[in-house]
Amino acid sequence: MVVGWDLRSLKLSGMGIDHNRGRRIRPAFGSRDHAAILRGLLIVGIGALLWRVPSVSHAFDIRPTVNVLEVPGSASAKTLTVRNPRNRDLPITFEIFERDIAEDGQERRTPADDQFVIFPPQAVVNAGASQAVRVQWVGDELKQSRSFTLYAAEVPVDLQGAGSSGVKTAFRMGASVHVTPPSAQAKPVIVASSSVANGVRVTLGNEGDRFYYVDALQLTFGTETIGGLELANAAGRTLVPPGKVRSFIVPNVSGTPSVSFTQ
Repeated sequence: MVVGWDLRSLKLSGMGIDHNRGRRIRPAFGSRDHAAILRGLLIVGIGALLWRVPSVSHAFDIRPTVNVLEVPGSASAKTLTVRNPRNRDLPITFEIFERDIAEDGQERRTPADDQFVIFPPQAVVNAGASQAVRVQWVGDELKQSRSFTLYAAEVPVDLQGAGSSGVKTAFRMGASVHVTPPSAQAKPVIVASSSVANGVRVTLGNEGDRFYYVDALQLTFGTETIGGLELANAAGRTLVPPGKVRSFIVPNVSGTPSVSFTQ
């Protein structure tokens, strides 16, 4: 549910950052989750024969990049901050999507604005300033965690001046929002494993009622243990919601793996 005045909604591919159960992890630029940082910088509206990629230094950010709302309870809302480091004002609009992760790591996003109150729903962040945005769960009571991405999407700006042809640039930055019952726990399991030419294909499941990230696990193949960044790079998309499975190849290993959380 959104409150207030309306701006044109931007439908761009954005940036989603996965983190390990609410803790910062090292960025795994080999994986699709963390490589999405690079996809957060997009070009919109190409003028005649003119193409220009804006500098990363002209981007903005949204923090914290991972947020866990526990419902019911006093932690059912979070305040995030959008920081505008530019020397000009930044008009933005907020939108939120639920994440559905397939076994092969493909992600489907479904609009979920009716599950939250986001205030303000749009804003103009002054040059060099910050804007707070409050996200509150108003959906039904949960039996297991659900995972979302909140996007702060820039309203395109005409770099050549109003009414002229040219380049319009837009950025969209995202932050993870997980909504979970307070007592929920993740339970990673090995669903299947099989030898392949370059390693072992592993299928991980989550028999618990709280999300987990592959980065938080370690797989043991005999005397060899793979975890953290190396395992994230093998998995690609690292989020595993309750009741879901992820299948990927762990290279240069052999044998039947066991799984545990990284200590």
